[in-house]
Amino acid sequence: MKNFLTTLAITILFFSNAFAQKLNTQSSLEKAIQQSVKKDKPIILIVSVPNMNVPQTTSNGTKINFTSAIDDAEVIERINQNFIAYKTIMNDTSIRSILSKSAINSFPAYIFLRSNKEVFFKDYGNSTSKQRYFYMIDNALKALKEKPISELELEYAANKTDVQLLKNLIDARKKLGQNNNAELIEEYVKSLKIDDFNNYQTVLYILEAGPHTDGNAYKFAHTNRKLIDSIYRMEPFAKRSTFNNFMINNTMNDAIKAKNIAKAQSAASFTRGTWSNDYIKGSKAYDSQMMRYYLAVKDTARYLQTATYHYDSYYMRIGADSIKKMEAAELKAMERRGLPATLNQNIVSKEKMDSLMKAKGANMITQSIVAVGPTSSSYANELNNAAYKFYETGKKNINHLTKAMIWSRRSIELHPISAYYDTLAHILYRLEYYEEAIKNQQLAIEKSKFENHDTKHLQEELKKMRARQI
Repeated sequence: MKNFLTTLAITILFFSNAFAQKLNTQSSLEKAIQQSVKKDKPIILIVSVPNMNVPQTTSNGTKINFTSAIDDAEVIERINQNFIAYKTIMNDTSIRSILSKSAINSFPAYIFLRSNKEVFFKDYGNSTSKQRYFYMIDNALKALKEKPISELELEYAANKTDVQLLKNLIDARKKLGQNNNAELIEEYVKSLKIDDFNNYQTVLYILEAGPHTDGNAYKFAHTNRKLIDSIYRMEPFAKRSTFNNFMINNTMNDAIKAKNIAKAQSAASFTRGTWSNDYIKGSKAYDSQMMRYYLAVKDTARYLQTATYHYDSYYMRIGADSIKKMEAAELKAMERRGLPATLNQNIVSKEKMDSLMKAKGANMITQSIVAVGPTSSSYANELNNAAYKFYETGKKNINHLTKAMIWSRRSIELHPISAYYDTLAHILYRLEYYEEAIKNQQLAIEKSKFENHDTKHLQEELKKMRARQI
């Protein structure tokens, strides 16, 4: 639980154990596929996350209701009638590729598959209304009748001059939440005329496909500056943020894959530009994207150099009291918007979710919650994550480790939770301050018990510290 929190956009969700006792489920994905072929029924994957502690009330004392109507007998009957069910958790290796291709990051997730494992519909979340699940089932059955993406891909591959086939493929992928359509939109713009880039809906369509920020689709879409300004002024903030994120992530992912630093810089520059006249936040955003790139391509030297400047400049020059005041104001703003600001203890970071998905372990179902941000104590979180990443590099450079120790202590000053004490303990151990490391690991365990978290991993690390075996 080193990288404790991130700004991953997610929602409070819950999955009930009672569901396993009533639903006709298969014991594995392979058996579900076999039954799907045999009975000519599609598959529903019901995916939860490993056990996490669930808060019982909001910050104002309101009781949180985790009752799920998916346990309702009528809902279960409809699922049994129409689908082959397989219930599992997110780190089930048999579904890893399905989660990845489908861009699933909110749980519990309901993923509907054809017998060839192709996703045709997906949904997520918890509700006390059985109508919500009837609606989900009806929409899934409706989507099942539509042409599969694999078939659309074959049609387009056979006739790449047919623009309508290409558009059909892009639309189908977008409908399923597959947002990495940058290469397809590059082909699409080749069929357009110059005047087409003066059309509001055409340009919006290009942006929504998430073009690479250094590609022709992006450049042509921006030839009419007034039109671009109009789109960013007229479209809802949520939509603008969404397609901006698609562009950033598609460009950066491609840069990482190709180890293309110029492409990474293009994504980072675009990210900086989204902050308009806020120079400081724009600069922070640029650095964050470049650090993401350096870490992914394992350019440790550049990562350490950039991170040192970044966290010292933007996080350590602000006093702890000032940070606490800013975050208190942010929490109030979150609560006014109805966000569960007190759930930061149970937020799953992207790093944590990735590690869970890769982990081996028993295939069991437990109560689950994925909550998320924005979250409180973001400064503490960022400093803790940076400190632990410095530790993770394995470097023993005393200057870098000392810097990480300072950041870690500040994160604790801002938000004294078990995960941050654990980070500090490991850094102190690497610096060979063994006794102080042990004391902080003991504090991590005490805090973890108070937070009602499992302490097994922390206890194991403490034993290793005492035996000098880390």
